[in-house]
Amino acid sequence: MSASMSRTAAIVLAIVLLVVGIAAGYGIGYATLKPVTKTVTVTSPTTVTVTVPSTSAAPAAATPAVTVTKTVTVTVTPKPPAKKWTVYFIPHAGPADPFWACQMRAAQAAAALLPEIDLKFVAPERYGIKEQIELIEAAIAKKPDFLIVTISNAEAMDPVLRKAIKAGIPVLAVNIEDYRPEEKRIPYLGYVGMDERISGEILAKAAFKRFKAITGRLPKRVVVGIHQPGLICLEMRTDGIMKVAKELGVPCDRLDITMDPTKAMEILRSYLKKHPDTEMIFTLGPCGSHPAIKLIKELGLKGKVYHACIDLSPKILDAIEEGVTLCAVSQQPAAQAFYAVFTAYLYLKYGILPPMKIPTGPTVVDKENLAIIRKQVKTTGGA
Repeated sequence: MSASMSRTAAIVLAIVLLVVGIAAGYGIGYATLKPVTKTVTVTSPTTVTVTVPSTSAAPAAATPAVTVTKTVTVTVTPKPPAKKWTVYFIPHAGPADPFWACQMRAAQAAAALLPEIDLKFVAPERYGIKEQIELIEAAIAKKPDFLIVTISNAEAMDPVLRKAIKAGIPVLAVNIEDYRPEEKRIPYLGYVGMDERISGEILAKAAFKRFKAITGRLPKRVVVGIHQPGLICLEMRTDGIMKVAKELGVPCDRLDITMDPTKAMEILRSYLKKHPDTEMIFTLGPCGSHPAIKLIKELGLKGKVYHACIDLSPKILDAIEEGVTLCAVSQQPAAQAFYAVFTAYLYLKYGILPPMKIPTGPTVVDKENLAIIRKQVKTTGGA
């Protein structure tokens, strides 16, 4: 090959390489500028699509230099938990009682935050130890991973709960504990709730103190209306109130007013007629408090007969603000349900043992701390 032909071939080759290089540069630039979509699968309780804008410079080969925005779309696909634990929550009364409606909602809200928990909230329509035990036995037969119960009657519930514990089902007491001596107590993991041993005493002392601040003396007579006779927590509250009244020399009667609000009003009306010197009505929950408050207003006894109670509701808070109810004791039912469900989760997930008692009360409520308690009732339905 001659020298002139060699030079010609070299020039042609250079031109070809230049064209290929330019084409490749524009191809890379196009790929760089082209929107990119990326799909990523991760664990999440919900499906979420996130669009993230970002900027990148055009390739150096591009003239003039420009800045182009590209979009990266990330799709998050839900992945169910590998393990779901079945937790039964079985109290002695159901959502027909405002107190237990609050607990049910709080328990369900807690479980909604914990996708590994499959919560079963079941309860008798009205208090009945036989019905509660039947529900517990039915739950045990399904071999749940955890059991949350109110110990509404320790002696009656002892055999069935020991059966559950022996079968390897952890048991947590909520709202009502086993008040028997330690050697007789059901060996559950722990208790979440108020100390009922002192709740009645604290209420009575607070109410008498406020009555004396208004009148300069103690009340001439008081009555305790109990809406579920035989329920251990209410009996203990009653005993605490009557103990303080006796110590202070204030006549005090115990009165079965039933769960029926109409009957409760009539029973209290008859009592006031028979004992016109009564100056304070104690009640032990919204089912008894609402009729008492309504009766005081209906009979025009505001400022003559005062009310004090355990457990709260919006009507009770209004009565405190109006001066019909002197004070109340709160045990924060929503906190009880939340703590109970989370305690079950911590135990099942991490093997964390709860303390023997997680107290949620008693806390005295009056006009001074009404605002924060109203927030609690508004957001949870009870306090």
